Formats: sequence, structure tokens, C-alpha cells
Amino acid sequence: MSAADGMHEPKITRRTFALRGMTIIGGAIAAAVAVPVVGFATAPGWRSKLPWRVLSTSIVPTLRSDGWSAAGKLAEFEVGVPHFLQVERHVVDGWVTETAPVGVYVVRKGDLDAVVFDPHCTHLGCPLAWSSGAGEFVCPCHGGAFTPTGDVAAGPPPRPMIRYQTKVEDGQLLIGPLDADAEA
Repeated sequence: MSAADGMHEPKITRRTFALRGMTIIGGAIAAAVAVPVVGFATAPGWRSKLPWRVLSTSIVPTLRSDGWSAAGKLAEFEVGVPHFLQVERHVVDGWVTETAPVGVYVVRKGDLDAVVFDPHCTHLGCPLAWSSGAGEFVCPCHGGAFTPTGDVAAGPPPRPMIRYQTKVEDGQLLIGPLDADAEA
């Protein structure tokens, strides 16, 4: 068939051209906005080499303190029973140097050993309480629970309780910096 038989190529009108042009420009603008937004929202996941943690960048200076603080005589703590106490910690936060009270749970394991836990849930940082009836540390926020050894017993916490380094000198329990395993 020839053009004389009535077959001809379709013409693009100005209206069609303008609509297609605006669609292409709108798509380009949407992509230009969406790519940075998606990148910002997913950056913690693809930039970190460690598992994602809510508290990883928000640990307060009192928990980061690397000094050693006396918690009392080890013999004063009952074996296997968590005991909450406040310990004065040396804190350096920028140019400010001071001592600050820090709450901890001490669990005596034996005659010469104890474990010291930070009393905050590893899920979202809610304060933990020892429930002697349940025999667990319980989180009132989202139903998290930890065993007396600090392991996750129930709920959403992603890892065990945060521990401090400890040592015993002359019968005195000393609390040091956060345990290296707690940082990972």
C-alpha cells in the first residue's frame, strides 16, 4: 500500500508532545528526590559492618567511662542474687571531668567472681528491674526478659545485657569499663 491509499504515519500533536514531555520531567524529578531519601533511610544497614543497634551511638559518657570504681566488699553480696546499687564513676565528656552516679546490677557468682550489668534493656534502653518471683530481669516497655546470667529469656531484645569488666582486689569488687563483648 502506498500513502495514496489512505495509510499514513500518525502525527504527534503539540498536546501529546507536551504531555509526554511533562511525564518524563516529572519522573526525573521523582527519581531525583526518591534516590537520596531511600539512601538516607537505608544507610545504617549498608554502611555498618556490625549488626544494627539502637544504642550503639547513644551510649552516655558514664557508661563509656574507662576508670575503675569500687562497688563494695564482694562478701556483702549474696551468691546468685542480683543486687542493684549506684556506683560513682569518673566521667570525661569533652572538656567536662566529673564523677557521676551510675546504676548497676551486681550478681555474685562465687567466692572470687561477680558479674556487673548495666540496668538497661538492649532493645530500646528501658530500665530493667529484677523480679525475684520470676527469677529474671524484666523490661516493662516491650516484655523483654533476661536470665540472671544476662542472656535473653524472652521478648524483643537483640542481644544479652551489657556487662562491665570486673576484678576483685583485697576482697573489694571493682567495676571497670564496658566489656569488649558488650561493645560489639
